[in-house]
Amino acid sequence: MKLHWVLVILLVILQSSCKKQVELPIVDVYGHAGISLHRDRAIFPANSYEANEYAIDVLGADGVEMDVQMTKDSVLVLFHDPYLNQSSNMDGCISQYNYDQIKDLKLDFTKYKLVKLKDVLNLTESRNIKIYLDIKTYSYCDGRISESAFQYALDMASIDLSDNHKTHVYLGMLDLEFLKNITYPTKCYESTNVNSAIQTAQNNGFQALTFQTSLIGQTESEKLNTSGLYWGVFGIKDKWSIDNAISFSPKFVITDNISYTNQITK
Repeated sequence: MKLHWVLVILLVILQSSCKKQVELPIVDVYGHAGISLHRDRAIFPANSYEANEYAIDVLGADGVEMDVQMTKDSVLVLFHDPYLNQSSNMDGCISQYNYDQIKDLKLDFTKYKLVKLKDVLNLTESRNIKIYLDIKTYSYCDGRISESAFQYALDMASIDLSDNHKTHVYLGMLDLEFLKNITYPTKCYESTNVNSAIQTAQNNGFQALTFQTSLIGQTESEKLNTSGLYWGVFGIKDKWSIDNAISFSPKFVITDNISYTNQITK
């Protein structure tokens, strides 16, 4: 009889522990180039309007990361590769064409067209989500782009946004001097050194930092999490690298697997 009651008590304890909710980390999940930069994982081409819409409306991303380049006539568009022939039926670079010359460009040799940043910004405001803009400040065909031309292009792309939503748009880049000279409410410095990046962000009033996930360990994450900065990682593609990145408690991640990342953070 005593054994019977011992087994009953153990069963109750086991059931009770199973019912306890696991506390998941609070992390903003950004879709990489919409859904994913990798063709074999994406329903729609990277950086297409449709990919961003799907990431938000279907996969439930908290935000989307976009690759941004500037045309010759200062229109900001979403495109990742340095050269057009890497993922389209055209040659050269985005910077060598006026927007009207490339507006019908097909992404990844599909029916989906090149999209203006302005159109996707308006989409994200209508859904009230965050955006990370990976700005390409250098053209392999023409060299470093003009800061003043970019400022104009950014102002035109953001013209319909409310001041509140502009604070949800993170302007990210590696080029520190370029980032310093651009006027925008929220700036994110991409760096390879955690210590110097924190100091740089604090000295220049930057709100955020991004790092390749391989650069982050326990020591680095502790420094970042006590800095008060909005910091995140990119370069996470499979479940192992996602689990590893989340273990350091970043504020956001840029992921090629939105569904799994949501599963372990929400």
